[in-house]
Amino acid sequence: MPSGTNLDDLGSTPRGRSRRSFLSLLGLGGAASLAGCGSSGTDASASTEGSPDGDGVDDRPDYVEGTATGTRTLNFLSVDDEPSLNRVQLALDGPYAVTPEQEIFPLWADMSTDEGRVYTVELRDGLEWGAGYGPMTADDWIYTITEVFQADPNWAGFPNAGQWRQNGEPIPVEKTGPRSFEIRLQSVDPAFPLRPVMWGQPCMPKALIERYRPDEDQEGLQQDEDVQTLAYAGNLGPYRFERWNRESEFVAVRNDEYYLREADDVPEAWRDAPYFDSYTYEVVPEESTRLSALRTGELTATDVPETRVEQFEDRDDIDVKVFPQAYMTSLIYNQRANGSFYEALREPSVRRALAHAVDKRAIVDEILRGYGNVAHTFQPTFSKWYADGEVTEYGVGDAYSHERAREFLESGLDATPYRYDGERVVDDDGEQVTLKLVFAQGSQSVRTTAQLVAQEYDAVGLDVELTGKEYATLVEHHLYNGWQGDDDPPWNAGPYNGGPRDGSLSQEPWDLILGVTFNTYPRTPSSIRGFTVERGGTNFYGYVPETDFASLFERATSTVDDAERRETLSEIFGALSAEQPFNFLNMGVEIVGYDSAVRGPEEVFGYTWDRNTWRLGTP
Repeated sequence: MPSGTNLDDLGSTPRGRSRRSFLSLLGLGGAASLAGCGSSGTDASASTEGSPDGDGVDDRPDYVEGTATGTRTLNFLSVDDEPSLNRVQLALDGPYAVTPEQEIFPLWADMSTDEGRVYTVELRDGLEWGAGYGPMTADDWIYTITEVFQADPNWAGFPNAGQWRQNGEPIPVEKTGPRSFEIRLQSVDPAFPLRPVMWGQPCMPKALIERYRPDEDQEGLQQDEDVQTLAYAGNLGPYRFERWNRESEFVAVRNDEYYLREADDVPEAWRDAPYFDSYTYEVVPEESTRLSALRTGELTATDVPETRVEQFEDRDDIDVKVFPQAYMTSLIYNQRANGSFYEALREPSVRRALAHAVDKRAIVDEILRGYGNVAHTFQPTFSKWYADGEVTEYGVGDAYSHERAREFLESGLDATPYRYDGERVVDDDGEQVTLKLVFAQGSQSVRTTAQLVAQEYDAVGLDVELTGKEYATLVEHHLYNGWQGDDDPPWNAGPYNGGPRDGSLSQEPWDLILGVTFNTYPRTPSSIRGFTVERGGTNFYGYVPETDFASLFERATSTVDDAERRETLSEIFGALSAEQPFNFLNMGVEIVGYDSAVRGPEEVFGYTWDRNTWRLGTP
């Protein structure tokens, strides 16, 4: 999550119009960031007598977090999108949290190590599954790890399977007691606890998974009532499932048996958590409706578009907070065989040419109103691992030019079925190339960025057809891909990468996607491996790198020397900026408007780690 802005003057376009007038053609007055919302009936004046800090709660209020999108499943084993995981995490804490100071905060478990290679996981006593599955044990974890996370083939569609392997081999896990087990790495990795391997990773009861593992029945597991209602969650989270409508709302109610109330090793604030009777994700696709609900007090919190911040900043009943975040917005290129331009998009020279065509500073300064930073590689500049000297910058300064983009594109197309015919790019049959850009609905800034891209590409001879889709539909239709051949695929890395790019295709064709953000993992950058190797679990776009990223990531994770790790990561970030698997556009921030009575959120990276202790206080 970046902080700070860059407000350099943008000059003029190659065609002579001023940058401001060029952008005004796109209707920038309504630009906004990806937002969410809901309706709760939250009362900012709710009584708070007697809370752990002396204010207390007589009548616990309800909390509603807004969202522009729904979710299609609550099966965490086959999803890797924030809307789905946010809902699951209300009922399932995960083993531990990481504080903004990068310290481990034990939840279900504590993790320890002597030398950074063998990690011991010790589960708390008193952790109980629901639906009759009994206590959580080491057997549940070992079975989930070996029979799901590390399963070959990936029968459950687990998207992060690569995180549980080293050098292509499963990471060994060994039971050491009824509630303890060891994770045995091949080499020392002091950053392991900060990686998205155990951190925040839920688990399922062994007895539940066993019903589907023998037949590799992914669909059966997906449709299991205990999975789709989180009935197995027991006392393992602050809330328990109450109801769910995929397209409108998810409601969880306070879990009176929450295990942390019995813990003696947590701060007092956790012992009466959570401080709300219910937590609702309300799906309201229209941005204007969400903001109206925030104004009228129907929401506890919702994201605020960049263009609307000033309208809320002076209100006594709403606090606007700006949080640095790790998510990067990119223009994603389809390099799988069901795109209309895939032969060209597989060429790094073509992707570099297209990067010259899009003005990144205009997006940050004009569309995002300065709330964000231009991105050039798969890491934010605030990360301690970022290396400016290795990164090639496209889309800024002299590297933003329609003239250069056309020149480089013409050269790059030589090895493809496409060419210039006068001012326009055509295919083998002499037909104008039209690229299908699919964007996530619910955000005016995403829509406006899509319109800008279409204008920029038009200036270099490429037509663009814009199609907006609700986020969950976009994921299902365009991100998920599956093997089309009669035989089994040579490999399957999960729902986002079902096999080689010539044979594993999405349900519907596409060429470009906007509105899907990627986690850059600034604490543990080698975690981006799944986005950058051919068999990566999140490589839905079919990128096949020229650089041997697998070896580089292995080197980066196996050294205990920070200088060596920095040097290797610099090489990775430099190669990614040169190969342009997608156009790195910007690192944004999250802007949230809260009921002014909400106490807890701090404007730091990783601010949600203790959201179970947030409460309402006196404004």
